[in-house]
Amino acid sequence: MNKSFNFKECRKFFTMKRRWFPLWILDWYILREFLVKYCILMLVFIILFILSDVYNNIADFLDAEAPYGMIVRFLLMKLPGNIRFILPVSMLLGCMWCMATFGKNLEITAMRASGVSLFRCGVPILLVGVIVTGVNIYFNEFLVPHTENIAERIHATTAERRKDVRHLLAYRSPDGKRHWLFRSFITGEVQNHVTLRTFWNESLIRQFIGDPASPRAQEVIKRVLPAHSHKILSLGKGQKEALFKALNGRKIDIFAQRVHYNKKHRVWTFENGHFISFDRKDEYDNSASRGTSQVHKEEKYALAVFHRDQIPERPDDISNAVREKDDLSTTVILDLVRRNPNMPERVRNIYMTLFYYRISFPLACLIAVFLGIPLATRNERTGSLLAVISAVVIIVIYIVIAQVFMIAGKAGFVPPLIAGTLPTAAFIIFGIWRVFFDRH
Repeated sequence: MNKSFNFKECRKFFTMKRRWFPLWILDWYILREFLVKYCILMLVFIILFILSDVYNNIADFLDAEAPYGMIVRFLLMKLPGNIRFILPVSMLLGCMWCMATFGKNLEITAMRASGVSLFRCGVPILLVGVIVTGVNIYFNEFLVPHTENIAERIHATTAERRKDVRHLLAYRSPDGKRHWLFRSFITGEVQNHVTLRTFWNESLIRQFIGDPASPRAQEVIKRVLPAHSHKILSLGKGQKEALFKALNGRKIDIFAQRVHYNKKHRVWTFENGHFISFDRKDEYDNSASRGTSQVHKEEKYALAVFHRDQIPERPDDISNAVREKDDLSTTVILDLVRRNPNMPERVRNIYMTLFYYRISFPLACLIAVFLGIPLATRNERTGSLLAVISAVVIIVIYIVIAQVFMIAGKAGFVPPLIAGTLPTAAFIIFGIWRVFFDRH
């Protein structure tokens, strides 16, 4: 059979009479047979993934003598993350299994002889594919990030409770002006034992020192700038400018016993802490030190308040920055990129490649339909085994190509848009092409 493109043949395909109106009995029969096989495959894969999670994590829970209820809850929270990968794989296997069974029993031949095209035979499966695509989008964007976070907390608080672990979390602001260190970062608005390394600026001078004319500020200046305090305090009206010149740009470490973040007003409050300044002359004497000479002893403070223009990052930004990037939703990724215009190009490529891949990945369920139908019915006498083998080969090829493009996109060799969407789009176009040319 000549498979080359022919205009007359294409025109004949679109003008020939075909039965597209609802065929309730036939549609219900195809849908029922597909759903039975699809549910079987889903159940098998879910069991396999649960066994994998049990094998990888059960020892930690048993060593910690965790209650069985917590173990079950942990496995349930891990399940949505596994299901999002199972959905397209089960679609492809189920579609090819179902259509290959129809072909083996010559049911496809009977449908075609009745004027029902190959693509029309797969319409019920295609509708299921559209629904599963929507479900997969919901899992990727909303459910999985939430459940994975819960699962991590369960494992950390239950399975690792037997250990004396301090989770030292470090975070650097996108503009490079602030370095955070949390002894133990907890998702929420209150943190304990926090260190913020930044640079002196007008806001910090006003907050920690105050008006140089006041007696209290003068005492603080004597302790913070012992080598310059006499000169600064003797200037009268020029004290503020001299103080700013002496401190501006120096490094400062701000320690706090408790840090609270007001989500509504975007305000950070540091309580019961102290700060230490460092001499910037080291940057000239020894470039490797970058200002590590401590200028003064710990200077205590009771309260320090920083607004969003002083510290724009939020606890969610810090949490998302240290989480696995593959666990972030597209909305979080897009927000991170939008709010950090100075983000390095290398990091931006990673985030944007993941963003476009996340958008296109749920459409893999449609690949299952457009590729599964023609490949499963290509040879009606080969049976279901060859169809399943073909499905596995397609899955492996798709995953390998998608991962290669992902690596190339993250490395900057391929634009993120192409790296994230091209493999899925190419497979869908190829599947549509196969449906069109395998219509006989």
